[in-house]
Amino acid sequence: MSSFWAVVKILFGCGFTVLAAGALGRWFLRASGAWPVFTRWERTIFAFALGSAWLSNLVFLLCAVRLAYPIAFLLLGVGALWLGRRGRAEAAAGEEPRREPGPHAGPYSGSQPGNAWSIWLFAAPASIYLYLYLGHALAPETSPDGAGYHLGLVGRYFGEHGFSRITSHMYAMLSQGMEMLFLFAYAFGRHSAAKMTHFAFLGATAGALLCFGRRFRLGPAAAVAAAFFAFSPVVGVDGTCSYNDCVLALFTFLTFYLLLLWESNREAALWPAIGVAAGFCYSIKYTGFPALPFALGFLIWKGRSRRAAWRAAVFASLFIAPWMIKNAIVVGNPVAPFFNRFFPNPYVHVSFERTYEFFMRHYGGLAEHNWSDYWRFPLELAVVGSKLQGLLGPLFLLAPLGLWSLRRPLGRRVWLAAAIFALPWFSNVGTRFLIPSLVFVSLGMALALWDAPRKVAIGLSVVLVAGHALGSWPAVIDHWNYKPVWRLGAPPWMAALRLEPEAAYLSRVMPSYNVARMIERLVPPGARVFCPETIAEAYTSREVLVSYQSALGEVLMDDLVTPVIRDLGPVWRLRFDWEGRELAGLRLIQTGSDQLEQWSIHEMLLFSGDDYINPKPSWQLRARPNPWDAALAFDGNPATRWRSWWPLYPGMRFQVEFPEPLRLTAVEIHGSSDQQQLALRLEGKDAAGRWLPIAAPMKKSEREPFREEMKRLGTRELKRHGVDYLLTNLGGGGMNLIAPDIHKDPPAWGLKPAGEYGPLNLYFIE
Repeated sequence: MSSFWAVVKILFGCGFTVLAAGALGRWFLRASGAWPVFTRWERTIFAFALGSAWLSNLVFLLCAVRLAYPIAFLLLGVGALWLGRRGRAEAAAGEEPRREPGPHAGPYSGSQPGNAWSIWLFAAPASIYLYLYLGHALAPETSPDGAGYHLGLVGRYFGEHGFSRITSHMYAMLSQGMEMLFLFAYAFGRHSAAKMTHFAFLGATAGALLCFGRRFRLGPAAAVAAAFFAFSPVVGVDGTCSYNDCVLALFTFLTFYLLLLWESNREAALWPAIGVAAGFCYSIKYTGFPALPFALGFLIWKGRSRRAAWRAAVFASLFIAPWMIKNAIVVGNPVAPFFNRFFPNPYVHVSFERTYEFFMRHYGGLAEHNWSDYWRFPLELAVVGSKLQGLLGPLFLLAPLGLWSLRRPLGRRVWLAAAIFALPWFSNVGTRFLIPSLVFVSLGMALALWDAPRKVAIGLSVVLVAGHALGSWPAVIDHWNYKPVWRLGAPPWMAALRLEPEAAYLSRVMPSYNVARMIERLVPPGARVFCPETIAEAYTSREVLVSYQSALGEVLMDDLVTPVIRDLGPVWRLRFDWEGRELAGLRLIQTGSDQLEQWSIHEMLLFSGDDYINPKPSWQLRARPNPWDAALAFDGNPATRWRSWWPLYPGMRFQVEFPEPLRLTAVEIHGSSDQQQLALRLEGKDAAGRWLPIAAPMKKSEREPFREEMKRLGTRELKRHGVDYLLTNLGGGGMNLIAPDIHKDPPAWGLKPAGEYGPLNLYFIE
């Protein structure tokens, strides 16, 4: 395909998505009666945004019924365009739009000069930044999460024509409202069309700020705020990738915008729009959930009526419920992969959730042991960025000065919104998670700036906007930041225009692309690959099972690590002996406590005298927690083990019940030595069904398992779970403990070399 047609496909994929969304939005605003409330430019922004939410839901429905085909998306888009055009005709025929807002557009109206000149505070540098941003947005996708799970899942849905039952990928459990829009664009223009769609939302956010300024006669302040937000380095790099943070920033701001607009004119027709905007925040990503309680609380507080909140909540539920229902059906937890202690399931371990939450709160070890370390965060966020993976820009060190705007009602509401939408950042302290709050911080700073005398405000605005735009330009950042930071470089226009072939560009700048293509080339369709770290999933159609992304992945990783690390193997022998008795069941109760250790059992052996009793399929095995893996304690494989996957707490139990009473005299447990605080007591079930204590002291001794045998048994477990290939990394990462051992003697592990790229080796499991 020529470079010209490649770019045309990208632009069509993005443009068709934007136009279809805008058409659906126009139809919705007319159907809800809100169309006359908005001005001409507001209609453009709100129609695009709210229509995007409806388009996302419609794509979700197509995926749910496995009709995610290009022809279905084409028909959906054409139908949306027809609805939008019909709405325009009806408006022209019988509905007079309301006038542009006058000098008294509500309780927050300012008295700043008009929009005509002030818009150049944003437009002049924005025209230069468009060159930078567009070059990156059109280029092939190379961002870590974009080329990883965002478009990896989109590609999988496209290849499978909708949702399949994915239980081994934690990111497939998140709400994916933006991914549905990516899928729509991807169907026509692939990866770069999805990137361009996200970039369109970044532009819409700046447009929404300018409309906000026009509505409330705050034109210069809004233009300055748009510049502060749009030129932030983290916003630039995020908004030109297939991420979702800039989309969330737009919808949180529009929720706020709609609430102020409703407070100004008390139009009941705005309630559905408020619900759609707030509900879609959750659909975009979980961290957008505060938008709904914020909106409902505002409606109840200012409206003195629950009717408005109730109607908004109904519309919001249309965008929240689909993702919760999907998770409840697929993994048994409506808010997976979190809150697994309240919704126990076999797909995500509680221990993983705790570990994940800890590391998301302490990037690079920041504030890991001392909360006073949080004083380092402002500098890290604004000018360092290496640990928190992004830069806000030095300008935002001045953010506290923006609190001067708290003197005014609008300033207080803006900073309240900034605080509420910053709350999710404390659960994931990456810089980009502040983007939804950053739009309000930018506005609060600009409002404070324009509280100064006009000449002072104009001068400071020009200096700060110019300084921010210049200081955030990639070549300039190189002079004041020498850290490895996630940010934009020079725009790759040759790759963006496909004058440099996409494959050549990706192979040159993105090593993980070559790994993905190696997998695509060497692994047959339908085969499954297990690997320790993420790869560029977006560039392979093969299913890749990552070790930390599911309970299954963690269990299989445990099977591989056990033969190499002695303390994780069955080195302890714990034995209970008692006088023989007839028992219908046997139960171990754990009474120790530790926040780091977990209870595990490699093998549980039952004896009658000197005779070992072979396990029977009719035995009923139960455990609390993690009953789903209880069979691993009776499978005869020393490489596997049942684990609680929950820190030690009193009351944990593991039990086996028999269809007919057995005469038992002893139980022997083979376990790992990484559970020093383990304390067990024994109970037996008599013929009457009562669980009674068994007075038997626990004897502990050590044993040395045959580790060479365990290596092959570990990889056989992978094979048993449908994994055909193993990818290891000699360069480190999650496999750095076992990759050298595998590389030294693959046959000992039952592996056959299949391919390699740098330090990564692909093996076939025989």
